[in-house]
Amino acid sequence: RYWISAFPAEFDLNPELAEQIKELKEVLGREGNRRHSNLIDIENVYVWKRQVTQRNPVAPKKRKMSLLFDHLESSELAEHLTYLEYRSFCKILFQDYHSFVMHGCTVDNPILERFITLFNSVSQWVQLMVLSKPTAQQRAQVITRFILVAQRLLQLQNFNTLMAVVGGLSHSSISRLKETHSHVSSETTKVQGSMTELVTSLGNYSRYRRRLADCVGFRFPILGVHLKDLVAVHVALPDWLDRAHTRVNGTKMQQLFGILNELVLVQSIKPPFEANMDLINLLTVSLDQYQTEEEIYQLSLQREPRGKSAVSAGWRTPRPDSPSALCCPLQSVFRNFDVDGDGHISQEEFKIIHLGALAASMTPCAPRDGCISREEMISYFMKSSAAVDGKMGFIHSFQETTFLHPVSCRHCKSLVSHCCPPGRVQEAGCSGGCPLWPPCENTGPPSCHHP
Repeated sequence: RYWISAFPAEFDLNPELAEQIKELKEVLGREGNRRHSNLIDIENVYVWKRQVTQRNPVAPKKRKMSLLFDHLESSELAEHLTYLEYRSFCKILFQDYHSFVMHGCTVDNPILERFITLFNSVSQWVQLMVLSKPTAQQRAQVITRFILVAQRLLQLQNFNTLMAVVGGLSHSSISRLKETHSHVSSETTKVQGSMTELVTSLGNYSRYRRRLADCVGFRFPILGVHLKDLVAVHVALPDWLDRAHTRVNGTKMQQLFGILNELVLVQSIKPPFEANMDLINLLTVSLDQYQTEEEIYQLSLQREPRGKSAVSAGWRTPRPDSPSALCCPLQSVFRNFDVDGDGHISQEEFKIIHLGALAASMTPCAPRDGCISREEMISYFMKSSAAVDGKMGFIHSFQETTFLHPVSCRHCKSLVSHCCPPGRVQEAGCSGGCPLWPPCENTGPPSCHHP
């Protein structure tokens, strides 16, 4: 009776078991054992039904970012994320864990699959919210905001959603944004590092396990860690102690019970806050994203192109009087732009490098149309330097600077000016002393094309 009343899903998901119980009830009735027969109330088995919503099989659509992030307080966002995942977690049954352990995946397991998808959606949403901002300062503000969300999740002892948020911030599409992270305060970076260490897999998640063991009241464990434990116990220990299958392996049963008991306990303790269902529904829609990993990474490359800062920093070099003097800048260029390692870069990629009009003057080599070789680049620089009797050189430090008053170039002592020819914007530069670069088309003094 307890089995039927407490775990009706056992019988609903296993028709053979339900039939056996029905036969047992009939046998007890025929033998006159009505007291025991009445204890078996099989009606409860057929009343219970688990509702599983199905994803609408429509064509994938790109969704705009939700306004929730901009209008909710960090603590409120953390609480609603917790409620959303907790509600999904409460639908997971013992049969779902058993199915995952036996199959090693979520095949024919829609409830567990839906929960894992929600976890991944939170992590993906974090990445998209950061990358939705056009400037590095704005992206840094989003990262800082998510760190506050993570701190509140830690206060709620919600380690599962915490791992999703930290995982999103640690993803390669976000961690590669060097310019963005330069605007994040050192204190925020330190907090992020401590939370990353908390959920790291180092020592079989030893830090997380110690923190979870000290929790009292509501807590939300990292489901993936405990699923891994279930699989490990099942694989490492046999079900039976003898070949005749007469002695059950009690040690294995105790270990499985310890893991499952922790997961079942979570479902019996409600979160210590009330959720707004309108916000929950809106958040559900916001998390239902369709971008692939590749699309997100390409968006990251659009925000901060690969090798941009490394090339500009590596180009500060003295005048190239010899090919050896060009070694450092050329290594920087080919290291960051020669992706396939064939010794050539495309003309489009070359124009991204901070060389101003020099990139536009480059002529691709004839054998490889549209590509520039290392030898051609060295030859061009040497000819350019020789054209001005070796006096041109690369004596400027290529740094972008904003001046609020007239200043002189510290290298050639000429007045720094800013000029905008029709159809393009020139960078600030010195107004003389650089004979290689053509003068500006507008009226006024010639403008240096150094970035």
